[in-house]
Amino acid sequence: MKFCFLKKAGLALGLVFSSLTLLHAKVAFEVLDLNDDSQLLFSVRQNFPGTPEYKSLFIGKLGKTSVEKEPELITCFPEEMEILDGGRTIQLRNRYGTARYSMDTSSLRWTEKAKKIPVEYAHTGSACESPDGKWVCYVEQKNHGSGKLVLQQVSTGKVLVLAERIPFTYGSLPVKWAPDSACLLYENSGSVYFATPDAMFRGISISEDLRKIGNGTINSVQWTPGGNIFYISGDIVYRIQENELYTRGLYSALVGCGVALSRLPSAFNPVHGRFWCKDDGREIVTVSSDKIAALYSIPTAFDFADMKGMYPLTGLSGSALDYDVFWSDEGAVLWIDSLSYEKGKRSGAFYRLADKMSVVRDYQDVSKPVVSPDRRSIAFVSGNTLFALDLKKWTLRARLDGEKAYSIKWKGNASLIAGGQRSVFEWILPSAGKGKVGTKSVLLLSSVDSVSWRNGKITSEIDGRRFEYDFSLRSWSLSKDLSSGAGLSSMPHSSVKNSRFRAYTTAAQNTLYENAIFVRSLSGPAVTYPLYQETQTVSPGTKRVSLVFDATESSEGLAQVLAWLERFGIKGTFFINGEFIRRCPQETRQILASGNVCASSFFSNADLLTQTFRIDAGFIKRGLARNEDEFFAATGGELALLWHAPNYNANSMMRQAGEESGYVYVDAWNKCNDRVSLEQAMLSGGKTVYLDAGAIIEKMEADLHDGMIIPVNVGNVNGSRTDYLYEKLDLLISTILDSGYEICELRDLLGK
Repeated sequence: MKFCFLKKAGLALGLVFSSLTLLHAKVAFEVLDLNDDSQLLFSVRQNFPGTPEYKSLFIGKLGKTSVEKEPELITCFPEEMEILDGGRTIQLRNRYGTARYSMDTSSLRWTEKAKKIPVEYAHTGSACESPDGKWVCYVEQKNHGSGKLVLQQVSTGKVLVLAERIPFTYGSLPVKWAPDSACLLYENSGSVYFATPDAMFRGISISEDLRKIGNGTINSVQWTPGGNIFYISGDIVYRIQENELYTRGLYSALVGCGVALSRLPSAFNPVHGRFWCKDDGREIVTVSSDKIAALYSIPTAFDFADMKGMYPLTGLSGSALDYDVFWSDEGAVLWIDSLSYEKGKRSGAFYRLADKMSVVRDYQDVSKPVVSPDRRSIAFVSGNTLFALDLKKWTLRARLDGEKAYSIKWKGNASLIAGGQRSVFEWILPSAGKGKVGTKSVLLLSSVDSVSWRNGKITSEIDGRRFEYDFSLRSWSLSKDLSSGAGLSSMPHSSVKNSRFRAYTTAAQNTLYENAIFVRSLSGPAVTYPLYQETQTVSPGTKRVSLVFDATESSEGLAQVLAWLERFGIKGTFFINGEFIRRCPQETRQILASGNVCASSFFSNADLLTQTFRIDAGFIKRGLARNEDEFFAATGGELALLWHAPNYNANSMMRQAGEESGYVYVDAWNKCNDRVSLEQAMLSGGKTVYLDAGAIIEKMEADLHDGMIIPVNVGNVNGSRTDYLYEKLDLLISTILDSGYEICELRDLLGK
């Protein structure tokens, strides 16, 4: 069964693999316990950028000269998770493959699995399942910039292509499901279309041009529980009923886009804006270009929408990264995920939209809230705590402490499935008046710190409770002696040897492995062998590149850049000039607070090699000193002694002057960039070439080499572009890692 894009046949679903890996993502082994039957328990630790670090548990049967068969993986980490079959099946995806856990039988089966330990860089792709879990959408990647939008029928594994080529991203998909799962909306080539999965898989669907909703992006449309679609085109708000979709598709030239409800005061931009509507469709909230939120009331007869409030977002204590809107009994509530200016840390806050925008609740290190099927509750993660709030009354429904959850999904209206650091568990919320904790039921283990053999069974402990592995179910359950009321005794002492073998770790010859497990026979002729032969294969040296970021005039993409660097665990170097410091002092402090390196790109953004300027060494030295002073005045910190001239244009005199001031000059790959606007390219007569972000990434990939320095702008140009490189930073990073390169800090690359 194919579930996501594959780059190597037989490997894990939903992953992108390369031929090499990162130096800091080496495989590390730990010998845990060897029983009298020569069954060895050991863990494998990996830390791929963009995914949590975890230890996977394996069991292998030792033989005289090698393991008798490939060791078996007996934990399953939830890098990505979907709820299928109406909550009866939990699908878990990670670098090792795809597995499905049955809630009916408490069993786990792998539908596709890597044959070897994946030492290559791997990034699990996103998927979007229907509310009833019968259908799944995902992108089957063609290249680093685009892929096929695919619809899969869960029960049969059959797939259909919805769109041959859409922009590829590791984030959310351009898909929105109807609440009843009978229909979905998707974006393709600047328009929004609808599709009915059941009809399509029965072969009776009409052509795509007759299923068009209208021009725009997936942000142009929104479902309501009653099966209505709200669609904004320009400044007009339309309503389309789900049961009228085919009729309107066939006769759209005559009947238009739907029923026109209202007109907004200004045109809605679905590329840089988003909107949400109340369940009854009487209110709409828009967010425009991360700067202004507005609340509108929709009139009963067509007329201009009544603006109930406009709320500037520029006064927040950080840069906004994501939004959502919910309606309580007291009105609209806007959730904002932001990155602090002063601390460089992420936080999430709920704001009530009334006469003014006021904070209802705020949390640190928070995940995006997910709403229950009945739309009466929301759940989210903050640190190591899982919260559930009553959406109508905006009160705490329950909280569960103790384990970091990386993904959460509602299973009905009273329970959630959570993919945690140590386990995948069901959290059943308490009934009214029954406290605020609820019940946590562990379904299987996702990662292990300690494990041992006990009375012939594999046991591990979580939160003071012992769990046993069931070989027939390939899953874990609470130990029976504990459920009967017996106390928890100490874990048995682990052993690394028995009468026949001794297992130990030592250095690996393969640089992709931090160490290797070796087995030594203790009876008969002495034989020593590696548990995995590939750990002793000599691998080529790691090639390294560095990412640098130019903060010159504006900061539209800075928050996205900082968020992606944090997620991938990468430290970037930001070249900041005086113009940026003067225009964006808060954002300048944000860069420093995030822990990235701050360097200089002079005090001005003017190209110093044009005929307009007559410069000398003194001018360069004074300009560098001025930039240092302005940076210190804004942040209280010091710039690293690295610099480059505006637009990377410098002559030998400028370089020498910088060197005399103690600076190291940095040259970056500059064959193409996103500083070129459509207008520039048009007026240049063909001398200047415009490339979108995907094309820039492809050209960069073709030119990758050891020691390469890759620049990314954090702001927009004066002019028009379809997209920017910072909007696809996740793809840029993944492209580099897929190609077998390590991304290191610039000072390490330069040896400074």
